[in-house]
Amino acid sequence: MKDEITKNSKAKKCVKILLVVAVIIVFNELLKFCFEPYGTASQIMWNDYHKEENLDQIFVGSSICYVGINPYIVDDIMGTNSFNMGTSAQQLAQTKLAIKTAINDHEIKRVVMALGYFSLTGERSTKAEVAFLRAKVNSASFLTKFQTYIKYAFDDDVIGNPESINYLFPWVYNSVSLQKVPSNVTAKLEGKVATEQEMIDNVYRHYVGKGYGYLSGYLNFDDTGNDTTYRYYSETFSEDSLQELRDIASMCKDAGVELVVVATPRPAFDILSYGTNGDEYFEKMLLLQSLFSEYGASYYDFSLAKDELFTNSDKYYFDHEHMNKEGSEAFSTSIANFLLKKDAGTDVDSLFYTPEEYLNSIDYISTVWFKTKCEGDSICVTPISYKGTNVEVEYQYTVYNETTCQVDVIKDYSTDTSAVIPLNSDGNDNGCIKIIVNARQVGTDVAYEKRCIQTIKY
Repeated sequence: MKDEITKNSKAKKCVKILLVVAVIIVFNELLKFCFEPYGTASQIMWNDYHKEENLDQIFVGSSICYVGINPYIVDDIMGTNSFNMGTSAQQLAQTKLAIKTAINDHEIKRVVMALGYFSLTGERSTKAEVAFLRAKVNSASFLTKFQTYIKYAFDDDVIGNPESINYLFPWVYNSVSLQKVPSNVTAKLEGKVATEQEMIDNVYRHYVGKGYGYLSGYLNFDDTGNDTTYRYYSETFSEDSLQELRDIASMCKDAGVELVVVATPRPAFDILSYGTNGDEYFEKMLLLQSLFSEYGASYYDFSLAKDELFTNSDKYYFDHEHMNKEGSEAFSTSIANFLLKKDAGTDVDSLFYTPEEYLNSIDYISTVWFKTKCEGDSICVTPISYKGTNVEVEYQYTVYNETTCQVDVIKDYSTDTSAVIPLNSDGNDNGCIKIIVNARQVGTDVAYEKRCIQTIKY
């Protein structure tokens, strides 16, 4: 009798445990359905990638790749079948996974990796890696999903850490805001195409296909001088990142796959913002050449491309690091012709400037910025110009007069690199003043070549 009671007690406990587990599973699935984002760049990329049957080459990297290289244009010129596996904020560990997948699935012949300074400064992010992995197996079988999880959970860097469990609870680290939950849920219930939802969430981004989506819009150079890659990612390269690069290069070499690494084009001011005239940029980025050459891979910086390969233009940029549609089309044409020349044995190294030649080639003002410092009832304005080494700049200091609705010149064009502007020179004392610094090359008579507009509170 006692044994039977004990058995019943154990059975009840098992039932209770199973019920609790079931409730947790259902609750977790509900939270995943509501909060795990639908229509991300990673989901769309992997969905379309799995539809490809034969690929010759892939493009990989972060958003500079995703919005920068149009595989349709490349394939039209080269006669290849390419796919863009770039995704927003893609880290090098994710890039490595994408390359490994393409090598195993398609025995690709070439990998073109778009590399930016951002990708080289961070440590491994397991949260980003999990989101990328989950997107990869989103439409796979349960067995594949389970195998993927087990492999990840027992990774040397993950096992024993919360991340090994967090994989199962994506809403903890990868979720939409409360305001977006209704839209997210509706999209899933209606079975909306993932690309539609992605473009709702990112109004400037437009998905085309083959992993590529362009950005619509143009960089406003009047207020961008302090918005630079160096401002956000001025750190030295992390050892984690450098090791990932070595792993990628070694993997490609072992598989007999050509690895071509490219730094995507940037506006000149973004390069020049690193240290003095870009010296920190050149010092760090050009070190990558030696790293990749050890593995038989090649590295090229398209910001340093000569006009015969790629003619840079202000109209090609959405912001300080991403190209817009027009820019990506021009760059895609350039990269395709570049690869054809490389395949034909052309001396492609000669198509790029040395850092010194690059600085001399910039015969214009890329942009201008100014710093301010309040001094009593005045503001001291000190402009900074990003320009070529042989360009001499003069400045005009003006304010927007809110009483007359006109721009008043406080100090006309001269090579003076500072000016003191009275706080009341805009016709009011409302606690802010709109200052406009115009810049042009000495000897020209244009109204301005570049200018910076800032509203300063005091």
